[in-house]
Amino acid sequence: TYTVRYSTSSGTTTEPPSGASTMSGITGTSTTLSGLTQGTMYYIWVVAFSSVGQGPYSTRVSETTFEVPGAPTNLMISPPSGSCDQLMVTWTAPSNTEGLP
Repeated sequence: TYTVRYSTSSGTTTEPPSGASTMSGITGTSTTLSGLTQGTMYYIWVVAFSSVGQGPYSTRVSETTFEVPGAPTNLMISPPSGSCDQLMVTWTAPSNTEGLP
């Protein structure tokens, strides 16, 4: 089985800090970490266990979670030329568009 340790503190390249969160008992070779804080750098280590004990930790990897996009700006509304039953809405995309195509 595997255990994933993760933290917002970097620890060392091959050892998580003492307060790192733990996800244990993973039987496959992937998992999803949930409930993380948006826009935050996380450091992650994985360790394997067998019937004779724990192996060494993997080399640390890191990634920052996405943030929700900012608010669109410059919202404008106007009737299209020659139309009595329509309105054209335009806006400027937010500067922070993480997670948007």
